[in-house]
Amino acid sequence: MEPTAMDTSLEKKIGFRIHLSGEKLKLSSLMIKKGYYNDSIIYSYLSLFYSVRALLITQDEDSDDYSRIHDLMEKFYQPTGWTGIDIVGIIRETREFKEKVESDPGTRITREEAEKFNKSASAVLSQIAKRFQVLSDTQTPPSV
Repeated sequence: MEPTAMDTSLEKKIGFRIHLSGEKLKLSSLMIKKGYYNDSIIYSYLSLFYSVRALLITQDEDSDDYSRIHDLMEKFYQPTGWTGIDIVGIIRETREFKEKVESDPGTRITREEAEKFNKSASAVLSQIAKRFQVLSDTQTPPSV
């Protein structure tokens, strides 16, 4: 069956969101290397945000509003859903840290916390990219 323009458009949107997620994840890793742990948390959150937006496109739902994305995630995906990863819980916890960092400039995130959220964002991106069989820039292609 020949793919329709809608299918191609949807695939491009998903690929673009996964690409953005990978870019934010790279920035999160770079911030950890430079010792900017607070910034790393924010980039990990943004990586999660774009990963989830790729997932929600398939539900004919999308938004660039953080609260709406959280509501949609809870509506469509149970805690362990299809991935075995508690995506909703990870996003909720990362969002709490992100908001804490943004609202209180004196907050200092540890390297361990930054690495934890970076690792979680990487796991979510990997699972979502795998679901759509799309490689993000942070993944290596499988050997043939």
